[in-house]
Amino acid sequence: MRKEYYLLKVLTPLHIGAGQGLGHVDLPIVREAHTNFPYIPGTSLKGALRNLEINQVARARGEKPSQVEERLTKNKFDQKEEDILRLAKIFGVAGEGAEEGKEVGAGKVLFSDAFIVLFPVKSAKGIFSLTTCPYVINRFFELLGIDQRVKDVPEGKVKVLNTNGHKNLINDKNKYKLLLEEFVFEAEESEELKKFVELVGTFVGEGKKQRIVCVNDTDFMDFVSNYTEVQTHIKINLDTGTADRGALWTEEYVPAESIFAFSLVFLEELDFTPPTTFHLGGDITTGKGFVKVQRLEV
Repeated sequence: MRKEYYLLKVLTPLHIGAGQGLGHVDLPIVREAHTNFPYIPGTSLKGALRNLEINQVARARGEKPSQVEERLTKNKFDQKEEDILRLAKIFGVAGEGAEEGKEVGAGKVLFSDAFIVLFPVKSAKGIFSLTTCPYVINRFFELLGIDQRVKDVPEGKVKVLNTNGHKNLINDKNKYKLLLEEFVFEAEESEELKKFVELVGTFVGEGKKQRIVCVNDTDFMDFVSNYTEVQTHIKINLDTGTADRGALWTEEYVPAESIFAFSLVFLEELDFTPPTTFHLGGDITTGKGFVKVQRLEV
């Protein structure tokens, strides 16, 4: 058994829905019950990657994706068909196919949920900061098996690795301040962030590494709860050219530049690597939900 770790960057606003909302947003994003942080369910990751793999096999075979899907789910393929057998081993055979099949059942690759690692927040200087918090960093270290923890951040403060060269800090009489949305924080350097910044820095890039700030857990919860992207949609009546009566709704998105982390557990040695970029969630025809992933070397 081996375990691989990945970072995922949201390239365009991402909507993975939680159904009909009860608040001011009609179609909210899915959130963790205990933190209210946005997350990406493992089922969404697995489903999106499974569809990609099925389409690739179908193109190579000159078949329709639905034909490959049917043979895969109902276990109607020869064990010598290596391409479909590979899919069955990675993603599993469900339903009647699992009952009939003797060699293939549940998938041999386990997909974890992806939790938020960095969340972009508008900054008065440098456009935006990539915010995180001690709870998130410690959760990240725990996922990777790193025996290191970050202490709490006092209220009204932020931690940064270096004040020198940071994209978002304002030098106010030799005191560094950070303005995120309407909130003002006093910045202080912390070596505790060194390992975290090293791990995510290669993925986000040298320039954006200078945007990382660590706020306290409560402030981070406020940012991810209140500063996601909400768009209003309407349906136009083709005859009148105006909005249909009652056809107006709001939809919530995880903003671009957000970073998530997830893991894959391989129960067997299989040749499977997620593509560098792919699509997650809804609204693909309007350019939403494109993400980038990269394996994290620990």
